[in-house]
Amino acid sequence: MDSKAFPIPQDECTLSTCPLAEAQVNYIPSLAGNAFFLAIFGLLLLLHVGLGVRYRTWGVLVVMFGGNVLEVLGYFGRVMMHYNPFKYGPFDT
Repeated sequence: MDSKAFPIPQDECTLSTCPLAEAQVNYIPSLAGNAFFLAIFGLLLLLHVGLGVRYRTWGVLVVMFGGNVLEVLGYFGRVMMHYNPFKYGPFDT
């Protein structure tokens, strides 16, 4: 971002002070849709852990646990980006 073209530092941008074109994405992620998928994948995470321990399918448990954790983190980052799309790393929180 060229500091001469836009005088506000990107760390201090909000939806009321900066145009959406300066954000990480050019849209505001849907809160309802992303919260829905966050809840679904969170429930699936618990379900896979419970079934993996019960039936002792350790290989499947490890793979499904890893995939579900990454999905939960991704949707959590998108929910956080709904509130502030200018934050540089919502996926780092």
